[in-house]
Amino acid sequence: MFDVPDLDPPQRDAAAYLAAALYALAREEHAGRRPKRLIEPNHATWQRFRGRLGPLDFAELVLEDAAVNQPEPFALERVLGSREALRALPETLVGDWLSELSRLPLGTPDRDYIEDQAKRLGLKARPAFSDLHKLAAHHRVLELPGSGGRLAAHAVLSQSELSFKDMFTVACASWQERLLAGLVAVSLDVRGDTRILVDPTLEHARKAEGGFSHVFGLKPEKGGAFDARTLEGFFPSATIVLV
Repeated sequence: MFDVPDLDPPQRDAAAYLAAALYALAREEHAGRRPKRLIEPNHATWQRFRGRLGPLDFAELVLEDAAVNQPEPFALERVLGSREALRALPETLVGDWLSELSRLPLGTPDRDYIEDQAKRLGLKARPAFSDLHKLAAHHRVLELPGSGGRLAAHAVLSQSELSFKDMFTVACASWQERLLAGLVAVSLDVRGDTRILVDPTLEHARKAEGGFSHVFGLKPEKGGAFDARTLEGFFPSATIVLV
């Protein structure tokens, strides 16, 4: 998607985050769900009032605006732990990315887009989506750490009556998984807070009010951290589905 030079570890994380977030926002603009700012020809609105502000300021302002209605994944402090996390990035790099956005494949199907973002964030295990159970709107589903919302995305994209926001809790083990789950929510046009949490041991999920009817996750051989027997002990009333 974007060329990333050799960077120090904190810069690599910030660069990976920004590349994914800008791509997501550009798709939102292309779909007509946000005003065109990132893909506006020549960034005309920005050029009128930017003054001495640079490309990084532009990126941060667009993210700050997006975070009002979609704090996952656009509130920097939630994903990277600090509102200043992008400040280590070179201005020239951010400027080059901003100039490339309108040339990206912004109209690809949601499934392909989500898989592309997953791969770029290092989440490469391919779930057996066809093994997931069909759901009803009254079900409450926990997605285990490891898949970053991809299982929920498949369910919602396959069954239009399902709601990511109302039905799914996505537990994550890393900021990359949390970011991907937030990107899934954006792709599904979810607004407001979502049930996305960093919970690698499932301590918080086990205490969730009302519990879960289903637990979806990766098989241990695909990188899942929990086997079926352990999960049955954690969630005795839920249907466990590992794919």
